[in-house]
Amino acid sequence: MTDFTIYFQAASVFGLAMLFHKVIGNYPEPLEKVRENKKELSEVLIVWLIQFTLITWVILTGIYLPSAFPGFKIHEDITISINLISSFILPIMFLRLWKNSSERKAFGLNAPRDNKIAIYLTGIFGLFAFITFLIVGGREITIIALLWGIVTPSLSEELVSRSVITSKLERSLGINRAWIIGGILFGLLHIPNDFFGFFWFNTFNQNFFIALGGLLVQIGTGWMFAITFIKTRSIIPCVIGHYLVDFLPAILIMLF
Repeated sequence: MTDFTIYFQAASVFGLAMLFHKVIGNYPEPLEKVRENKKELSEVLIVWLIQFTLITWVILTGIYLPSAFPGFKIHEDITISINLISSFILPIMFLRLWKNSSERKAFGLNAPRDNKIAIYLTGIFGLFAFITFLIVGGREITIIALLWGIVTPSLSEELVSRSVITSKLERSLGINRAWIIGGILFGLLHIPNDFFGFFWFNTFNQNFFIALGGLLVQIGTGWMFAITFIKTRSIIPCVIGHYLVDFLPAILIMLF
């Protein structure tokens, strides 16, 4: 991957995010407030810091101190790590799923409020992934890894970044600031992977400027996912889109 291609990708996702925001579908009524804005924002910060810390711990130990790795393998391609476990626990805790409240609906495991919007958005995710494949190609992975990709990162990251963080930002700051800040926070969660993890060594060729471009791509992609989540009130299109962006190039490599 070169500096040019990664920044071309970044410009593309920024443009697509604006297309999602301005053209495709309409925003629903904002989520109702359930607590003080400061409380919601403090919970956003807590959830983000927990995930960032755990991801950093997992990546650093996985590379430099495997004996202290906080997780275990159940298959060569399936690892259960502490940050993966927290991705399913944090939404339960911070969306208070044991209560019968409107906040619980933010979990998002329901049909989209508008199937037409969901189809448009997931179709564009697929097209973007295909264009990415044409530009930079893909890497070969196993069928097991492809299936596990549905669980993580596709579902696990969407539960944290969309169900919890984006919904809480919307309740406290409104729709427009929610998708902007939510997308940025989603991108920043990738810093450990981008600058000293798998992407740093295997995708970005240990090049700071390429890694920075990758971070911009992730922020723009986070905007696309956040807008999709808000407009559809469902994480299902986001999970599908996330999966296509991450794994469609690998599927195409396998097929062709």
